[in-house]
Parts: sequence; C-alpha cells; structure tokens
Amino acid sequence: MNRVRIVTIVLGIGAAAGGPALDLSPTTQILMENGSPYYVPATATVASGTPIRWENPTPTHHTVTHSDCMKEERPCLFDSGTVAPGGHFTVPGLPAGRYPYHCGIHPIMRGLLVVTDGPSTPSQL
Repeated sequence: MNRVRIVTIVLGIGAAAGGPALDLSPTTQILMENGSPYYVPATATVASGTPIRWENPTPTHHTVTHSDCMKEERPCLFDSGTVAPGGHFTVPGLPAGRYPYHCGIHPIMRGLLVVTDGPSTPSQL
C-alpha cells in the first residue's frame, strides 16, 4: 500500500508569524551626495503618509534638517541629527505641504519634499 504524505509549509512575515514586524509599505528614497544636486532627487514628490528614507552612501557625515527648524514660529517636523557614512534617516510620513530641508553641516546642500494629498509618483524636478 502506497501512502501519500502531504506537507504544508506556511511562510509568515512579521508579527503574524511570531517574529518582528516588517514594514512593507512603499518608501520614497532620497540619496545624499557630496556633489550637486547633493540630495537626489533634489525635489521629491510623495503622497501624504508615505515614509521617506534618506540614504548616506558618501564617506562624509550629513544631516537632513527641516528648514523651518530655524524659524521659531513654525514647528520642526524632522531633524535627523548626524547621519554617518552608510547610514540612513527615515520620516514615517508627513501631511500635505512643501518641506524645504538642508544639511546642517553643509549649508549648500538643500532639497525640497513636496507632499500631496493624493497618490503620487516620486519625481525629480
């Protein structure tokens, strides 16, 4: 008599599988560079609530600082502190608006984050 053995393999991701939760939501990535335009893309457009991640592949320390941090009447919505070479900084999402930012170590480095109410595709302007 032949017996058939059925083996079921269940692959789980994150907390449902008893492990750490993984965030699988789409993320917009911006690279820090040592040369112009310094943040690539220099202007990024994302949908409200989309996580934004800045990567530092350079051999130099940088920051990602919301430019309104320097104005007392407006809130500072993000400030990475120093991002070491090979490091990254992530903002979980922002409400719709325009968010200029810069590197506190290298003031010539400037970028703009445009957050829209609807779905959007990351762009470079």
